[in-house]
Amino acid sequence: MTAARLVRTAVVLVLPVVLFGCAGGGGDVDVAVSSSGSGAGADGVQVRSAGSVAPRTGGLTLPLDAYALSAAEDRALGRAAEDQVRECAAAAGLTEDQIDPLPFGTAAESSAAVAARHDRRYSVADPEVAATYGYHPPVTADVRREFYEAHTDAELEVLVGCLSEAAAVSSAAGSASVSGAELVSEVQASAWHAAMADPRVVDAFAAWSSCLAAAGFDYAAPMEANDDPRWWTSEVAGPLEIETAVADVACKQSTGLIPVWSAVEAEHQETLIAAHQAELDAYRVVLDEQVAEAARFAG
Repeated sequence: MTAARLVRTAVVLVLPVVLFGCAGGGGDVDVAVSSSGSGAGADGVQVRSAGSVAPRTGGLTLPLDAYALSAAEDRALGRAAEDQVRECAAAAGLTEDQIDPLPFGTAAESSAAVAARHDRRYSVADPEVAATYGYHPPVTADVRREFYEAHTDAELEVLVGCLSEAAAVSSAAGSASVSGAELVSEVQASAWHAAMADPRVVDAFAAWSSCLAAAGFDYAAPMEANDDPRWWTSEVAGPLEIETAVADVACKQSTGLIPVWSAVEAEHQETLIAAHQAELDAYRVVLDEQVAEAARFAG
């Protein structure tokens, strides 16, 4: 393997740690919904997405959100990491022009990411999103690709090393933090599965399915519609996918599916949180310490 290839491989390996470690459990854990998806669920089952909540779900909160970073906390960690990378790279001889762009989002992007943490928790739920993208996720900028393409191999070699050092600030580095994040994932997955089996959600699925059948579509549950293999043979939604997604969202609204589903899941989260209260509270302390350390570094 050439030196250039080694550097570029390192970029792929390091960036997810630095960038997404800042989330501190801030987003939905991918919980298992079917075997046709593309991401690993909390219990190792493959899934495609982690769904949305309420017709427009930006305001949804769940009990486990207390054990995730807020937008301000997320940005504080990212800002500290970015400052550390800049100092490190400058000390290695890079100019500002050679350092930029770095793979860190803006404050607005950080806030938007936290606000949207549940946007696909129960599959597509926004009528406008359904009409535009179907079940496909909206296109967003890939900061890793932009970072990779903007720099020479020599610059990348320095910057990747600096990003690795910054990971100690921006990501969950300690064993207590890692185990806490794993517990949050386990609780979230358990609550998800418990809600899916809850008679109230089963009944809500039946009402939604009947509504969708009247519109000409045959699915027993929302994730079946989301994971229909016909949608995932292309990178963009076709007419049938969009038509299905629009009907799906309309039926979620008319049957009140998402308010029921999210309320039931919240109940199960609360029960499981109570069973692991001490461990989860200890994890929250770890997150608070990480944020405080980031603030000290930035100061």
